[in-house]
Amino acid sequence: MQIKLYSILLLGLAVCSCTNSHNRDNEVELQGTRVKVDSAYYGSYPILLCDSLLFSSSNSTTEKCVISTLTNGYLTGSQKVFNVGNGNDEFHNIAIAKGKNSSLYILDYPMYGNNLLSITHITNTNSIDSIKDSEKWEKHPITALPPFRCVCQTFVSLSDSTILVLGAPYNAIGHIMSVVDYKNQTLTPLDYWPSDGVQGDSLAKHSIYTNNCQIFENRNNRFLYMCGEERFAFIFTIEGKAIKILKELYSVFPDYKCKDDGNYRINSRSGNGLAIDVTLKNIYVFLYKEKLENNAFHRSGNTIEVYDWNGTLEKTLILDKSGDFIKVSDDNNTLYLFDNDLESGEEAIWMYSLNNDK
Repeated sequence: MQIKLYSILLLGLAVCSCTNSHNRDNEVELQGTRVKVDSAYYGSYPILLCDSLLFSSSNSTTEKCVISTLTNGYLTGSQKVFNVGNGNDEFHNIAIAKGKNSSLYILDYPMYGNNLLSITHITNTNSIDSIKDSEKWEKHPITALPPFRCVCQTFVSLSDSTILVLGAPYNAIGHIMSVVDYKNQTLTPLDYWPSDGVQGDSLAKHSIYTNNCQIFENRNNRFLYMCGEERFAFIFTIEGKAIKILKELYSVFPDYKCKDDGNYRINSRSGNGLAIDVTLKNIYVFLYKEKLENNAFHRSGNTIEVYDWNGTLEKTLILDKSGDFIKVSDDNNTLYLFDNDLESGEEAIWMYSLNNDK
């Protein structure tokens, strides 16, 4: 999969800003230190930072992920994990989520994205080797669920039997999020449909608000949705079978047109986009611009807006380097900026201390 997923993401991340992005009160300039990266690191973009373990997408055709140890300014011990295939311990497309007590959940779904395959719970995450030990995995097949339209990059673990996923059953396509009970094999679409002026419960509109989109949580019934087109994101809670929006952080809808075949056409893009990472305390929104370079879209930025989970803008970080992805440590102390050189494929990682940004 050397067609980098972040390049695919770039095709859908754009446009104007939000109510707060021009608020320059409490700007903080940060100086970074380059992380020393071992030669075995072949991640095309970061997926998840869990404690000191960095999960990245793999450019291999035989493994879905690279796990590395990221600590004290060094990235070491990179190993490829999660074999590709149809076997009991193999995967197709995956998304990874954190669970309680540093456990992990792996959601497996097929390339064509019209159903879900399994949930794998990994409780022993003390080391990369323990994560790879499939004998300790708890795998739950979910192929008995009805046809389900999804393109999952992220999902959220709600309990020891339920997850929140971007997508919906085909017979309820006018929804963009669903709760999956993988132990009882049930699907519950949540009531929310974007009021963007485009009428109808169409597959095209559903795709706009699920493709390349992401969801996050703070383990206290606060969730964050980020659209994969334009700058549109909001904080919400789940109340029964409904989504209640608490605060819109960014409010520019995609500019698109639904086609008769269920696809959509983008009318225009501005070149502005969002990338987000969260901790239990804060939401970190990386603002970038994208442009076409050497027949490939490349995104770059150095501005990060930091919100609390009520949606209050606490500060704006201005980094001394530019990059295309960010990750923040679970303890809220360190921010990592990733910059992928499109020509060499080399990944530069910059480390910023958040302890002294007051």
